[in-house]
Amino acid sequence: MQQLLDYLFKKLIALVGLWTCLCLMPTYVYAWSSVTILTTNDTLAVNEFVKEMKLALEEQNGIKVNLSKSDSGLSINIPKDTLVVAVGTQALTYASNLSDSTAVIGVLVPKSSYESILADSKRNPSHFSAIYLDQPFTRQFSLIKAIFPDITSIGALLGPVSQFQSNDLQNAAKQFNISVSIRLVNKADELQNNLESLMIGKQILLAIPDPLIYTRETAQTILLTSYRHQTPVIGFSQSYTKSGAIASVFTSPKQFASEVSETIKRLPKDRFSLPPVKASNQFSIEINRQVARSLDIPIPSDAAIFQIMLKDEK
Repeated sequence: MQQLLDYLFKKLIALVGLWTCLCLMPTYVYAWSSVTILTTNDTLAVNEFVKEMKLALEEQNGIKVNLSKSDSGLSINIPKDTLVVAVGTQALTYASNLSDSTAVIGVLVPKSSYESILADSKRNPSHFSAIYLDQPFTRQFSLIKAIFPDITSIGALLGPVSQFQSNDLQNAAKQFNISVSIRLVNKADELQNNLESLMIGKQILLAIPDPLIYTRETAQTILLTSYRHQTPVIGFSQSYTKSGAIASVFTSPKQFASEVSETIKRLPKDRFSLPPVKASNQFSIEINRQVARSLDIPIPSDAAIFQIMLKDEK
């Protein structure tokens, strides 16, 4: 009888120990148990973002990831009670037509596109946010100063979409003691003359995304013109730098996925509101050293440039 009591006592102690361990194990309760990634195309950037998002979220117990692709926006398959991550401008446009109660985070979307979609949809920003594709001007000037510490003036072309950024551009430049000469391009046939006049006496051309100015058709013309004037171009994407710009700062699809997934994990369970729109906190740099050598421009190592930029971020 005593042996049976001892056996039962040991079993009870073991069960108590197991229960204690289970109670002490960390539990994670997320605001959203379901996330739907909405896409409209299969570009390399979109596919990489989707892949990394799934990896980041599916590692977390309790978060289910759905994929939805729409070519027209007419038949979007969105489960109930899900958070939507809209990848790209078209996907965000489609998502803006969903119920006002559907929470949407846009990604790989320019700031101007988000603001236009928000205004047209009249959505509540607390349920309709984004992480911009654009890099802050201060970050771009930080890159410029890291490469060209003695730079005092640059040039920039602004088109119909980017002209509203003029004040932000000038204010950021002042923080780095740089003056900016701006040429406005309102029609495609004004591009070449404005570009040529801007190159005179300017040490750098800062490329600012605008669908009228920077297109596949104009890329070669702009880069060849700048090269002829021996004026380096600071690009706005990794691909633009590989095409002939001297450098760029950008956020990779993997970095966007990391930031969006962390944002989702931090959303409060009891009081839901999306964080305000912003640029990504994460960034990378691309340097075209072949172009730098051809222009006889010495450039520090990537690591040295990146460290300077990280200090400026603080």
